[in-house]
Amino acid sequence: MTTAEPSDLADWVQRTRQGIAEGRFPARAFNDQSVYDLEQKHLFSRAWCFLAHESEIPSAGDYVTRFIGNNNIIVARGEDGTIHANLNMCRHRGNVMCKSEMGNSSHFRCSFHGWTYKNTGQLIGVPYMKEGYEGRLKRKDWAMVPVRIDSYEGLIFGTLDPESESLGEYLGDFRFYLDLYLKHGEQGCEVHGPPDHWLANTDWKICAENFAGDGYHTPVAHQWGFHLGYFPSSGSTHSQGWAASVPGRGHGVGLGHSPNFPPFGGFPPELAEEMKTVFSAEQTEVFSKVRTAVGTVFPNLSFLMQPFSLVPGEPGVRFVTMRLYHPVGPGRMEMYSWCLVPKGASKEYKDAAYRAYTLAFGQAGTFEQDDFENWAKVTRSAASTMVADVDFPYSMGMDSDPDPNFVGPGHVVTPYVNDTNFRNLWSRWGDYLANEV
Repeated sequence: MTTAEPSDLADWVQRTRQGIAEGRFPARAFNDQSVYDLEQKHLFSRAWCFLAHESEIPSAGDYVTRFIGNNNIIVARGEDGTIHANLNMCRHRGNVMCKSEMGNSSHFRCSFHGWTYKNTGQLIGVPYMKEGYEGRLKRKDWAMVPVRIDSYEGLIFGTLDPESESLGEYLGDFRFYLDLYLKHGEQGCEVHGPPDHWLANTDWKICAENFAGDGYHTPVAHQWGFHLGYFPSSGSTHSQGWAASVPGRGHGVGLGHSPNFPPFGGFPPELAEEMKTVFSAEQTEVFSKVRTAVGTVFPNLSFLMQPFSLVPGEPGVRFVTMRLYHPVGPGRMEMYSWCLVPKGASKEYKDAAYRAYTLAFGQAGTFEQDDFENWAKVTRSAASTMVADVDFPYSMGMDSDPDPNFVGPGHVVTPYVNDTNFRNLWSRWGDYLANEV
């Protein structure tokens, strides 16, 4: 992999930011040690990052362990029902406190020297406290390191920056589009089963970009889906729709629309009617036209919603997948993938949606295999010495005017196949790397 000299890195970031404004982005960014290190230092140390869905820890004592950058975090529900997040590290000598990725425990006990904490992070037990410390150690001063958290519609986010803006400000107008994935009925959504979880030789940014609205690849990488009847659209109509982004925030969504696709098609009729009472009038007008929706919450949380025919040619079942791309090194990431289902839906529909998700975007899903094969090859190419100064074109739609008839917020252009969302994504990424956020 290529690596920039530290003295050159700041200049490279500024040149990259200028290139983004002109419709270019460097290939090297997708597999470079110095870029990865800078992302850890300036991006993941400050941005709001997704940790878990509240339905993963429904009961007192439930917990999961997740990551923000290179920091392992315990997200746990306390005995009072409140959710807490703490660095997964003992304050005595730094041992990992919780070695399981999920479970239930009211307390965590260090396997090294036995320090014991409530799952809220409070230190309550120190072996040989009186004999060893002779009153010099106060338990209240040595709690686990807390992580600031907040939530939106069941999504728990954390930030390592105590001075950062609120989560509401961070998400901004993109909450309008997030509701498309999260407010399926009055009870909202829940995760269905544990997340699929695997390692891949893929850079996280390729995935985040793809799910920020890349409808351009679908008729090529997934063309079999059209030919065999798994899509309720065709290659010629798939590009229709809108690309919506929140300027200056990095968030973006691609909304695919097919002229003959029924409003809220793929949902049970009773659920579709219930959603109309949950969404605002503007949301209902937009969402009822949407066939496929792929979106990314900056930096590395993405969603996809689409109908998928369990039997080719038959009406599709609408499913939602939520996915997190956790970087573990240059050109390498840990993938988490969940299925979201309407909490108030029937078991029959939940099972059908989960099956559609598994066949399409589970770890061994057909679409997932298409994507990861391409993403891994892009990542490998990005490490080549010859591409150190090679840029990719991001100029599609640079002259597009906002759609004056679209009632949703943000910068919205048509068609859905467009680079506008990507330029917005990389502009925000550049702001963080330049330490200007």
